[in-house]
Amino acid sequence: MDEIEQKLEPVLALQIDDRILSVKPSRDGVVVRPREAGFFHSGSARLGPQTIPALAAIVKIMGPETTDVRIEGHTDNVPIHNEKFDSNWELSTARATEIIKLFITKFVLAPNRLSVSGYGEYYPAVSDDTAEGRATNRRVDLVILNLISDAGVPTPTAVVPEATPPATAPQ
Repeated sequence: MDEIEQKLEPVLALQIDDRILSVKPSRDGVVVRPREAGFFHSGSARLGPQTIPALAAIVKIMGPETTDVRIEGHTDNVPIHNEKFDSNWELSTARATEIIKLFITKFVLAPNRLSVSGYGEYYPAVSDDTAEGRATNRRVDLVILNLISDAGVPTPTAVVPEATPPATAPQ
């Protein structure tokens, strides 16, 4: 993963310097975090004009790799309810889905390498107490996973209880 991070940083240097993107290691892999301002309008899942060049630079590095990518949508804690989205869950998932569609249709990434998660407001990067904090939390993270599976799909970890309760017959 260090190698992928080292490849991404020089290619994305302008976007990082302009605070459009950040690149950070995490326990799951390398997180490329586009800022909402450059990628989405507030309350919208429609991609902004800076999206294509920034994502093209990311795909240039991650495309040839064999790692999987999870696109994670996040929102701030301000409730949303409009004609398009009933909740922040829907908005966060829709934003992540827009990026995955772009990865598949424009950049021709293998769909079996990609997954989407929508977290709504439940995993804030910073406090939502200020306008700046809320803006930071409105984001989509691209997590280049450090797990490589043969099928190209992240292998889920199964949690098996030590003892299974006996089944009871319906009365």
